[in-house]
Amino acid sequence: MYRPAHSRSAKRPSFLRWLLPLILLAISLGLSYGAYRLASYSWDQVVSYRSPYTSMSGADFSGIRPDLTDPIPDAEPRRVVLVLIDGLRDDASRTMGSISGLRARGADVSLTVPQPSLSYPTWTTIMSGAPQQISGVTTNWFEGPVEVETLLDVAAGSGKTVVVSGPEDLDEMFRASEVASAAALTEWSEDEYMSGTIVDNALALDAEVGGADFMFVLLPDVDNAGHDFGGASPGYADTVGRVDEDLARLIEGLDDGATTFVVLPDHGHIDTGGHGGWEDPVIHTFAAFAGPGVAQATADADLADIAPTVAVLAGMQAPLQGTGTAIDAVLADPNGSARNAEFVRSAGITLAYIRKVLGDDGVRGIESISSPTELEGMREAADSKRLISERDGRLARIVGAALALLVFAVGVGIASWRTLLAAIVGTVVYNAVYNALFFGLHRLNWSLSAFNEETMIDAFFNQRMLEAALSGLAACVVAALVYAALRKPRAGSGAGSAAEWLAVGGATVLLAQGVLVLQVALFLWRWGADVVWILPDMREAFKYDLDLIQLTALGAAAVVGPFAAWLFGRLHPKTRRTASA
Repeated sequence: MYRPAHSRSAKRPSFLRWLLPLILLAISLGLSYGAYRLASYSWDQVVSYRSPYTSMSGADFSGIRPDLTDPIPDAEPRRVVLVLIDGLRDDASRTMGSISGLRARGADVSLTVPQPSLSYPTWTTIMSGAPQQISGVTTNWFEGPVEVETLLDVAAGSGKTVVVSGPEDLDEMFRASEVASAAALTEWSEDEYMSGTIVDNALALDAEVGGADFMFVLLPDVDNAGHDFGGASPGYADTVGRVDEDLARLIEGLDDGATTFVVLPDHGHIDTGGHGGWEDPVIHTFAAFAGPGVAQATADADLADIAPTVAVLAGMQAPLQGTGTAIDAVLADPNGSARNAEFVRSAGITLAYIRKVLGDDGVRGIESISSPTELEGMREAADSKRLISERDGRLARIVGAALALLVFAVGVGIASWRTLLAAIVGTVVYNAVYNALFFGLHRLNWSLSAFNEETMIDAFFNQRMLEAALSGLAACVVAALVYAALRKPRAGSGAGSAAEWLAVGGATVLLAQGVLVLQVALFLWRWGADVVWILPDMREAFKYDLDLIQLTALGAAAVVGPFAAWLFGRLHPKTRRTASA
């Protein structure tokens, strides 16, 4: 006997029709809340990272370092002036006569900056030879002083006359006024040009102390211009020109024929302004060396190699925890036993690092190290071995996430292949819209350089959340239109219940979240949630944060999107025709 469709559906208890969309909503909101908590936790793990390496000395492998006041045998104590020009791009430095002059009579070194390429972390790397993972200085929110030894500590401990001139941040980071023989620290200003005053102070202090043995000068204005105008702007070029004139004054005022100059930036800037990420103009910088002990050469090195190179040139011990090593191509001579002392130190620190990473078994069987070039490879091999072991233990996470997504998709497909197909199309639309906004409209990358200043971080992530929610809404609308086009014609009130359309929207949002969960699980498999011994790859980490931000924002889409699916699905011409039949 014929029975109308609405009569058949009426036999099903009404609460069962609503159970599926409610379950989908509950799971989506749970994922959203979990992503929010995990995003906050993971961000704090990097910002508040506590390095386990700051107490390393290498003494167990290379012997206790001689007292800093003990002269290195046969080493010539040389006067060194170290100038850090914050935010200066390599291409901009090629327009500066002052730096070109140093290159012409000395060494031109191409440097690679470690991640994240923010000022406080890179200042610390320059001054200590310790990258962010070792020093524990990972962001500009770090509250000093740093916990690793610096060139200022070594120079002062060696009895040298030390002069420091720069912004007052040097006091917070390196205890400059406490360690130096004389210091002039200026309040950081983003509105006034500071480098002229800083150079004047450096020259005055040098005269006051009768000639400093070691001088550190930090010029901040190029970085300010990069943030204000962008690294490829006329405003940036104008500031570079002014700094060039002041740097030339500094070199002319200090160059007595017995002074070695080292000039470098901490990082560069992207064309539109900003740094912190991995872009070529940001991380590929330079160092110019000139003066006694410097060879006429070109070389490639890491930013961490600057401190030990400066130490050898100055004829003093290098900072204790630095994992960098002296750049041999820059050195005209080993400066007595200074180069050998630096190799012994860096070898001891490398072995101490390997023991920290792998335990005592990691250093068993290592009987000799023939050259400094082996050291970085040894550390990388130790990192790789531990990461492989940890990833084996975390493999279940990504397998579990993949299985959960597969079970969900199969379950939806069994219940309704049309709903599954609509949800898949909606998920594709979500990713297309979100990525078109991120990569296309805003021209962004997975990089900390994406926000020009730290004050923009909240606004940046809030905008990403808004765009993720809107993309989720668009996905639900498209899924509803696809589902309406695939549905079998039904007459009367059976043309589609509200619960049916809500389930389509809910399934779409949850499938989009499932794809993001899989990507989050991939990151957690590779790096883990806890940052305790190694910093994750910062490009992957930034994408991971954005994935969690999207997951969080899709909680809003899970609430609103199903209603949009119902509305647009009911308005679809095919649905309206069957409903009125």
